[in-house]
Amino acid sequence: MEKKDFKEYKTVSFWKEKDEDVIFFKYAPQLEINMNTAKEIVESRLEYTEGKPAYTLIDFSNVGHVTKEAREYMNNPEGGLKGILGGAFLSNNLVTTLFINLYLKINKPSIPAKFFTKKDEALNWLDDLRKSSN
Repeated sequence: MEKKDFKEYKTVSFWKEKDEDVIFFKYAPQLEINMNTAKEIVESRLEYTEGKPAYTLIDFSNVGHVTKEAREYMNNPEGGLKGILGGAFLSNNLVTTLFINLYLKINKPSIPAKFFTKKDEALNWLDDLRKSSN
């Protein structure tokens, strides 16, 4: 599918694939997410969305490591969850899969969030989520 409104930042790229409110994320290769990087990612996303709430599909495959402090910030409604209506995580990397599933179980985000290994399943879930919130 064609990437629309593609914008690349130092740590993350964003785009849309349809005229919908789903924002696609792809992190820079082997990204190490500490507190500064986490804040930079959130600032970039808020700039990209112009502060408008959005559903997200986050390709987590490139992430090398996330510090505890960064995880807590990313799970905070006034931090990383600000402006996110629901989030689908996508990866086919075994280590990342374990990390995301553990994160979802332990941190229990205050927004709907789910892990997927297939993009079409993630998009279907986000579509159902959007329909149920209308």
